[in-house]
Amino acid sequence: MSGDQLSAAAAVVAYQAVTLTELRGLFDQVEFDLKDVLERELRVSDTLDSVESEFDAVRARLQAMGVLVPAQVSQSSAMATVSVEAPSYRRYSVPIVPTDGDFDQLVRLAEARLDLLGIDLTRDPLQQVLPSGQIARSLRSYAEEHGDVSWDKTDWTVVLVAGALATLLDIILVRIPQDSTFLGEKQTGSPLTKWLKDKDRAQDVHARFFKRFEKLAKVPYDASTTKATEGLVSGMRPATHRLQSLGHDPALGFLYGVADLMHGTGTYIDKAGQLVQVATHHDPIDLITALITQVRHLLSDVYTPAGLQPPFFSLLQLGQVNSPFALGPSGVKVPWTDVARYMYTNGYDLRHFFTMGITPGVVSAIIRGYWLLKSYATGGTAAQRKLEHAKLTSMLLLGHSIATSGTLLKTGLVFGMNPAALNYNQILAMAPATIAWFKEAIARDHRINQALQKEWELLLAESEGATVISEPIHELGQTVNTSASL
Repeated sequence: MSGDQLSAAAAVVAYQAVTLTELRGLFDQVEFDLKDVLERELRVSDTLDSVESEFDAVRARLQAMGVLVPAQVSQSSAMATVSVEAPSYRRYSVPIVPTDGDFDQLVRLAEARLDLLGIDLTRDPLQQVLPSGQIARSLRSYAEEHGDVSWDKTDWTVVLVAGALATLLDIILVRIPQDSTFLGEKQTGSPLTKWLKDKDRAQDVHARFFKRFEKLAKVPYDASTTKATEGLVSGMRPATHRLQSLGHDPALGFLYGVADLMHGTGTYIDKAGQLVQVATHHDPIDLITALITQVRHLLSDVYTPAGLQPPFFSLLQLGQVNSPFALGPSGVKVPWTDVARYMYTNGYDLRHFFTMGITPGVVSAIIRGYWLLKSYATGGTAAQRKLEHAKLTSMLLLGHSIATSGTLLKTGLVFGMNPAALNYNQILAMAPATIAWFKEAIARDHRINQALQKEWELLLAESEGATVISEPIHELGQTVNTSASL
């Protein structure tokens, strides 16, 4: 247990709680004994006054008879003599607390003491030594200061429902990009993607909004065949040239595409998964012009039949990394380079990416909506929601994890390991959800550690102040013990 810092700290705090309880009992006993001593002293004082009066009367009669009477000894001197000669012994057993700052020694002392008291050190000792009312008050105070991030049954239910509903929509609505036959089995595509790709609608949208950009946005990375690259990029053909061109990637294009425009080059990934840069006869342009041209060119390609690949999707072609998918009846697993090409040529483009966004969108909408409604219903403030944001990020992470697991099950069980059934949008959503959870967890731990550090500094300041008066209190205790022994 000593190796675990949290367990060690819990043991020390539990030990201190037990010690404080013993000290309170000790002070209660001292207070009771002091009252008893004072009452006895008052009775003795009254008796001594009465006896002294009688001695004065006897002394006066003896003096009248001519008898020599010894000088009177003062009461205070007699009491002082008695006090000095009276045996002094320790009456109260005060618990030992190390003061040299050795935390490990304190932990060992705490564990030994708790073990003698029958405390099970394999469980949280605080819950065994503190009263339930004090624990409840501490938890309420902690929640008010740092936010309540604990989950109740409703929280778990909402997260599970969000993940399950997202998976159901992934199977029913998202499905695969288009009707196709995979390994001899006919599979129905997404009705929403089919609507987005409707030929007449696509041609109308392209003609009305984007066709005019075709002549205004000529780019050096738009070679459509291997021959157009002078044989440098293998596997290049019209159906895959955008996938192989990093400049056509909706995200990477603003890095590689803009760089290609500024240098008059084209950057591609060939069929072997190698990154290839091809020089062209295009004149380099400046950064601002390159950005404008990049946007125009991407828009001009969105509603073409092949469309644009999803963000970062081109990177799957790099390196010939093995995949778990077989694209032929032989059952031989192919690299991700071939899987990405298969998916893109079977309709896995930016429009289907929007359809796939339904799944992470449902997870986020349900969990965020529930979290806000619960906060408003319980009178939560914006400051409290900020303190409890770690709970929201953990709920979102679990919800997206369930939905991601669902899309993997959908791909393997429902669509027979067809890679086009993977919900790429949901898989990408795991990255920001994980980062947000880590970021918020670290920030929350930092806030709590700062608060604990302030409390420790306050306790140290109080202990230093208590040390100044510890000697007079010790002397007072010795005096009380001596007086009580009388």
